[in-house]
Amino acid sequence: MVMKKKILLRIFSLALVASLVIPMTGCGSKRRQEEYKRDGIEAMQNEDYDKALKYFLNALSQSGSVGKEEKDLALYKASAQYKLGKSGEALKTLQGLLEFDSKDVKALYLMGLIYCDCNKPSKALNYLTKACSLSRKSSLYENAYLSLINAGMGDQADTFYEKMPKEARASKEVLRLRVISYEDGSDFSNALDSAESYLRQYPDDEDMAKEKDFLETALKTVSTDNDAEETETTENN
Repeated sequence: MVMKKKILLRIFSLALVASLVIPMTGCGSKRRQEEYKRDGIEAMQNEDYDKALKYFLNALSQSGSVGKEEKDLALYKASAQYKLGKSGEALKTLQGLLEFDSKDVKALYLMGLIYCDCNKPSKALNYLTKACSLSRKSSLYENAYLSLINAGMGDQADTFYEKMPKEARASKEVLRLRVISYEDGSDFSNALDSAESYLRQYPDDEDMAKEKDFLETALKTVSTDNDAEETETTENN
């Protein structure tokens, strides 16, 4: 393959909401909550997810109700759980949020990413589609598509692609990944069509021009091999 694959499974700084697992004591302080949150975010940036989770739990314990700040903290909590490999716990945290607000885009999106990681294609497609439909942001559509591709969920990615807005479909990364995806499946005809579509929009991309040449050669080779097999079969009969 000429082009180098780029894995782009991004979890924006998605902060994530309080599952009802955290008892709200009502005896804390806003200042302490902000300090715990700040320390938790710093720990996340340092990839110390165990420490981050403890800080977010402490921050949540300072609250007496569930509001915007608590939702934000719980999203961070779920992110830390996910990073620690506790996917089941992260999903429970997110499910608690969705019971509180079924249209929370960030919670729906992270649910989709976790299901990608857990190799649950139908659920991944379902949650990513819901999140993007509510958001309508091209950048979210792009990243959701790339996440499905990178998780090896080609069929779901194709289904999702049909629902994407035109500007998201036309992005460089989406078009490039379609070429790679078709090529990985030895579908050189669609890979070539996708490469040509890419070059119509981004004609100065030398790497894609080389990829197009490679695909044309590969397609000719496949065609020649098929012709040879047909001739051999006819002669044997």
